[in-house]
Amino acid sequence: MNLRRRWDINTRTQLISLGPALLLTLLLISFFTFVRIQDLRQEITHTGQLIANQLAPATEYGVISGNSEVLETLLKATLTTPNVSFLEIQDSANRVLVYVEQPNEHHNRAQQLEVFQAPIRLQRIALHNDFFQSSKTATAAPTEDYLGRVIVGLSNDAFSRRQQEIVLKAAILALFALLFTFLVARRLAGSLSQPIRDIGNAVKAIQAGDYKTPLPIVDDTELGALSQHINNLASGLEQASREQHQAMAQLIQTREEAEKANNAKSDFLAMMSHELRTPMNGVLGMLQLLETTDMTEEQVEYAALASESTEHLLKVINDILDFSRIERSELELEHIPFNLADLIGSCAQSFQHSAAQRGLDLQLMIPDDMRGLQVKGDPTRIRQILVNLVGNALKFTEQGRVTLEAQWQSLDHELLWFTCTVRDSGIGIPAESLELMFNAFQQADSSISRRYGGTGLGLPIARTLAERMGGTLRAQSEEGRGSVFTLEIPLALHQQTQPLLPHRTQTGDSDGEGRNVLLVEDNPVNQTVIEAMLRSLGFKVSVAADGAQAVRSAESLIFEAILMDCRLPVIDGYEATRQIRQLPGCTDLPIIALTANALQGDREACLSAGMNDYLAKPFKRTDLQQILQRWVQ
Repeated sequence: MNLRRRWDINTRTQLISLGPALLLTLLLISFFTFVRIQDLRQEITHTGQLIANQLAPATEYGVISGNSEVLETLLKATLTTPNVSFLEIQDSANRVLVYVEQPNEHHNRAQQLEVFQAPIRLQRIALHNDFFQSSKTATAAPTEDYLGRVIVGLSNDAFSRRQQEIVLKAAILALFALLFTFLVARRLAGSLSQPIRDIGNAVKAIQAGDYKTPLPIVDDTELGALSQHINNLASGLEQASREQHQAMAQLIQTREEAEKANNAKSDFLAMMSHELRTPMNGVLGMLQLLETTDMTEEQVEYAALASESTEHLLKVINDILDFSRIERSELELEHIPFNLADLIGSCAQSFQHSAAQRGLDLQLMIPDDMRGLQVKGDPTRIRQILVNLVGNALKFTEQGRVTLEAQWQSLDHELLWFTCTVRDSGIGIPAESLELMFNAFQQADSSISRRYGGTGLGLPIARTLAERMGGTLRAQSEEGRGSVFTLEIPLALHQQTQPLLPHRTQTGDSDGEGRNVLLVEDNPVNQTVIEAMLRSLGFKVSVAADGAQAVRSAESLIFEAILMDCRLPVIDGYEATRQIRQLPGCTDLPIIALTANALQGDREACLSAGMNDYLAKPFKRTDLQQILQRWVQ
């Protein structure tokens, strides 16, 4: 079986051609040889019997008269007949009367002779009287008497020679027939296997990607048609390959252009983020400092409106940046400990003034067992979701109340399920438009954007953040009766003790207690704003305008902390941080990044450079106070 599997088509074709031809040749040659030998044997038998039959009447007289000389002469004359070995005449009593033989034949008679015999009978001749016709007619039948027999011995040598000649001729004929058949089969197998082999090589070349080797058309038969089809296939594949390469080249070019455009967009977003956040930090900082001064009620109202407008603009910028991160799948989440109740309370507190101005009742409902609950997660993103939900509730509620209700339940000793519900008594959302609210750049009605403003990115970003944290954001609404948004996310338990940062809610002006801090900032407006914030918190402030000056100041003076901008002249903030870390006694010095870069990777770049924390511009005075309380004990 294995040997047969290894046979190629040439061998198989020859076997198919030679097998039947060999069988048929052997059968025909054997049949005709057998028939010829049988004819030869019948011929010899007929010859021997004919000689015996002819001698029997001739010897009748000699046998009757007993004339042996006549008989011997007759037998010797007959002995000259070819192949006659001996002749013998016996009487009726089987006594040998005459015997003659060929010389040198006595010793091998039994092996090489064929014996034939014929009886010698007395022949009577009936005589009829034509002249005398009488009623008395001799009617007695002639009688024959047995006188003896003639024995003829024919040699088998002639038969054997003729038989050998017949077999030899048959063998030669069979050999020539088989040789001819082999040559024809070999030629046929070659004419069949070579095109098939060429076809196989062509298909192998096509498989390897070589489409330019044409296959010769040997004839107009099926193989020729197959070769033509393979050539057509190769031509089609070559054309498809060229088109594919062209398409791939075009796709590569398109991808490179898209990457360039994406990089350009990222660079543009980074530049715009920095260029917008830097003056906004000055505006928002100045407004916050203005709120610490003595102002009339009208001035307080103006300052509050300006702060709200600035924060709204900052929210729009953050939404655009977050949406860009989500599109590029570059949004990453933190996993740090924080106090859940403090986070919810700070979110609600930031909207108290706005709710009071609109005449709305903002209610916060936090269970008592959540006050000391410490969890691990991304507080910035959770705050972003809650701020978006509460902000939308206030924006679309003209009268009534907005309720922020928090709940939690323990799943196990390491995980809890946090639920926060925001209810309002606003305009509501039609049922058919409810899910559209979670699509980017869409609102329930085009008139809403004209009346209330907004980009339509807040809710899609909020749901995406919730899903990234393993939770959900669901909405229920009834047009004209208000809406309910429910945030559900799992959070890891950190500890159920007192908050890790109990001083975050403090707003006193003496938190710094006269401690020295170094402010590294090249923008004069931001220098003035941040320095004023630090001084209002009780810190002593030294200012450096570039990275090299910051390194020299850190080398000569002792500071409790360094507030480091990232984009600085001479030496940037990253390199300045690395050099400060190499100074004696500055290994554990808190260095906090203050930067307008808020894209993905900016925080990681700051931390990898050796900075301890990160605060994005623009920031509020309370944010600066909290981060300093975290690092300055």
